[in-house]
Amino acid sequence: MLSTINARDVVRSVRAERFWLGMVLAAAICFSVLLSLFLARTIVRPLRRLARAAHRVRLGRDREVQVPRLPSRSDEIGQLARAVSDMSLALRQRIDATEAFAADVAHELKNPLASLRSAVDTMTTVKDPDLQRKLIAVIHDDVIRLDRLITDISDASRLDAELSRARFEPIDLGIMIQNLVRARDERGRNKGIRMAFARPRRGTAIVAGDGSRLTRAIENLIDNAVSFSPPGGLVEIVATRVGDEVLVRIEDEGPGVPPDVREEIFNRFHSLRPDNEAFGKHSGLGLAIARTIIEGHGGTITVQDKEDGAAGACFLIRLPWGATS
Repeated sequence: MLSTINARDVVRSVRAERFWLGMVLAAAICFSVLLSLFLARTIVRPLRRLARAAHRVRLGRDREVQVPRLPSRSDEIGQLARAVSDMSLALRQRIDATEAFAADVAHELKNPLASLRSAVDTMTTVKDPDLQRKLIAVIHDDVIRLDRLITDISDASRLDAELSRARFEPIDLGIMIQNLVRARDERGRNKGIRMAFARPRRGTAIVAGDGSRLTRAIENLIDNAVSFSPPGGLVEIVATRVGDEVLVRIEDEGPGVPPDVREEIFNRFHSLRPDNEAFGKHSGLGLAIARTIIEGHGGTITVQDKEDGAAGACFLIRLPWGATS
């Protein structure tokens, strides 16, 4: 009798334990399902949306791909979404800039090529020696213009990549500009225009940068000032330190730059040139290259009126002072 009662108690106890174990397992399964749904909604679904958007960006079939930014999320997934969105916008801007640059290059190369082709075709039918000499001069000018265009286009297209990889070193702009002005005088590149450079004390105008690129930027600005200066005019160059910046001013005695085009002149292939200058003497890339170089060094370049109110333009370069980038 005692063994029978004990057996029934054991069976009831086992059944009770099985019941509670089943309840715990059922609760665990329900919790797992709910947790999976929650994770799918908060993690997997946003990641899947980002993956689809990134795939569309990679294919490049859509003009504008709207990458979800998830502004309501401040966690890592939200940060990832905004980073991917910003990256896609930057990529689109770079592609647009490249396409626009390619279109501008094609347009600029087409003009001298058309002139060159016309001159070459005419040469085969012309017998007059004087006219042949004129056509040869046209061909010579067009070849020089094409060479200048291709050189400047090559420099402009490589600048961003080269500046991002460049190893900056301390550059004394005072010494650099002094050497540049002396070399221009020796090569006769100033076309009768006088140069005045107020060199700062050694060690005052120190910046971190690529010396050859900074020289190219300042020389482009000097070339621009010389081309707009009247015969016998004066180009003044000043380099000085103001606070945490090094300022370089290049002033000429030309007609100045109208306020409404002071940003446009830094666009590639901008065609505003002196009235007395022969067509095709410049590529239209000099100021654009100068701005790209200066901005690649963390600086800015602007054009304004001269401080004394006299006629002419003043190009102002601002660069961070110091020996490290």
